[in-house]
Amino acid sequence: MPSSRTLCILQPTPFCNINCDYCYLPHRSSSYKMDIDVFGKIAVELFSSKIVTAPIDFLWHLGEPLAVPISFYEKAFKIISQLGEGTGIEYSITFQTNAMLITQSWIDLFKKYKINIGVSIDGPAFIHDKKRVNKKNRGTHEQVMKGVGMLQEARIPFGVIMVVTKDSLDYPDLICDFFLENGINDIGFNIDEMDGDNLKSSFEKIEDEKFKFFIQQLLKRSVESNGKFKVREFWLNIRPFTAEVNEPVNVANRPFGIFNFDCYGNYSTFCPELITAKNEKYNNFVMGNVLTDKLDDILTNPIYLRVKREIEEGIEKCKNSCDYWSFCGGGCPSNKYFENGTFISTDTVACKYHKKMIVDALADHLEQQFS
Repeated sequence: MPSSRTLCILQPTPFCNINCDYCYLPHRSSSYKMDIDVFGKIAVELFSSKIVTAPIDFLWHLGEPLAVPISFYEKAFKIISQLGEGTGIEYSITFQTNAMLITQSWIDLFKKYKINIGVSIDGPAFIHDKKRVNKKNRGTHEQVMKGVGMLQEARIPFGVIMVVTKDSLDYPDLICDFFLENGINDIGFNIDEMDGDNLKSSFEKIEDEKFKFFIQQLLKRSVESNGKFKVREFWLNIRPFTAEVNEPVNVANRPFGIFNFDCYGNYSTFCPELITAKNEKYNNFVMGNVLTDKLDDILTNPIYLRVKREIEEGIEKCKNSCDYWSFCGGGCPSNKYFENGTFISTDTVACKYHKKMIVDALADHLEQQFS
């Protein structure tokens, strides 16, 4: 089933100003930056491709985007605007940032171009600072919250991505209190997955009951907040409880719902974490480069065709064996690859904790409400 829009994930630089313990990205110390001519090629391909579904969501990610000068984005956004006007294709622009480099100049840019902002915060300082550290292994919470304060003062909306680790699980109420007290009401959480450079996950050795209680408390507090504490993982999984879903859309494992572009112009589709994988058999999952290939050439690229075939085999296995199919649609290929060593597989640690146990908590909650 095709996606109703296209997410374009762009790596302006692999560099990050901090050094999170669970980060999956390699080359975080590289200062290489995308050339504006490379981005120009990317943009032209996206706005002219037959396999891109409008609108196009440009997400600057896979490194710290604010480590690249504002002047680069001024040029990039001018290119996007001109192509958008010329084609009539709608688009949005988002930055996923740690917020530490925000200045008034960045605030002005966000306002000028109506940029969507995602901020990475792991909750209160005593949790956040265990994993989200700078190059000197010191916590970054105070600097992150300074950037958050500037966004709030400028009345720029933002969402938050929180990475949940084993260290988080004893403190669901303190985490909820932190977000509520700081006026942060749009939360998504990920677990510290085994991806790329992150070779292990703390979720390999946790007590299921502890995670279950953690999720139940987040759900309870979210419901009690009357919209002041919204959690992505809950509202994303509600629909299959209210309507029949035979073919769920999972953009991470369907071709062309997501396009990933690294700072050199290499591109791929499917989930962005594969951009970190080093595997000669799969050509490091590079499916073309905008400097030498059209984006539509991916349709005949042998790496794409092989990965697509193997992902589809894995999806079929999930469909035939998993009770959570309508919520998941076959899982995330990068989780299968990094955890199981193959796309042609089913269960992962990530799907157990980031999908199945969340769905179970929702089911229990709904059953209590309507029983």
